[in-house]
Formats: sequence, C-alpha cells, structure tokens
Amino acid sequence: MAHVLARAARNDEVAAADVLRVLRHELRRLNTGNKLKVPTRSVEAQAVIDRYTAAGEKVPNNNSDDALHADHVWPITERHLKEVTTAAWDAELRLLATVVCVTARENYRLIRVEKTTPGPEKYAITGVRFTTADVPWAAMSGDPRRSTPLPLPRGTSARRP
Repeated sequence: MAHVLARAARNDEVAAADVLRVLRHELRRLNTGNKLKVPTRSVEAQAVIDRYTAAGEKVPNNNSDDALHADHVWPITERHLKEVTTAAWDAELRLLATVVCVTARENYRLIRVEKTTPGPEKYAITGVRFTTADVPWAAMSGDPRRSTPLPLPRGTSARRP
C-alpha cells in the first residue's frame, strides 16, 4: 500500500500530507495496546511497569505521566514518498516501524526535540535512558545493505548509525 500511495503523491493524484497521515496512522496502529510487548524500554518505563505490577494494578493508558507510549525512532516524511523505490518500501517500513517504550512524561520531552533531532539522538538529548545497550539502531551500522532510514533534512542535528 505504501508504494502505491507514494506513487500517487509523486504523480500529484493525492496530497502528500494525506498520504503521510494514512501511513503514520497505520504505523501507530501496529502498537496500539502493545506497549508492554515492546522489548526496548526506557529505564523510567520499566520502573513504571515494575511499580504497577508489584501493586497488582494496570499501568495507566492515558491521562497520567506514567502512561506508556510506543515512540517511533524515525519519522516518515515527504522525502520517503519522493525517494523510496517500490522495491525498498518493505524494508523502509520495517525501519520506520521501529519503536521503543517510554513513559508519557518522557514522550513530552521527546516531542519538543523531534523536529530538529528526529533520530536516535533525541533520546540522549532528552535524557531518556534504556534498560539495555542493545537498542534497535545499534545493530544497523554493520549491515552492508542500506540499513537506515533516509538521510535527515538539512538543519537537523541527528546522526544516523
């Protein structure tokens, strides 16, 4: 579906903003209700899970700084619609679907820096630490195939692995 929508955007058959809205929605939907299953968790998210589990309570879904959030490491942008080939969409979507589990409190901090630092560096900048050094982007640097999302737009400070 992604490559068909991207082609339609490239051919001016549909607005790029509409295509991005559909693709972002689908990427978010993949993790709806599955935050506890996301293997890469922030230290704060793990502490919330441990605290609520010990008390025999469910982790709040919303309206709490303790609510969990599946944060997408990399954003999908108009550049994807213009530059990703039909054959490359499958791999690209797998990368774009990469998420980590953070708390709502951490997510509020992340939102503030994502426009200028949308990649993995946003976690260090905002002080989000993870329970493991085995983060999803750590293994990508040794892959001889194209293993990172498209380069960031000019004016951003993130470096991709």
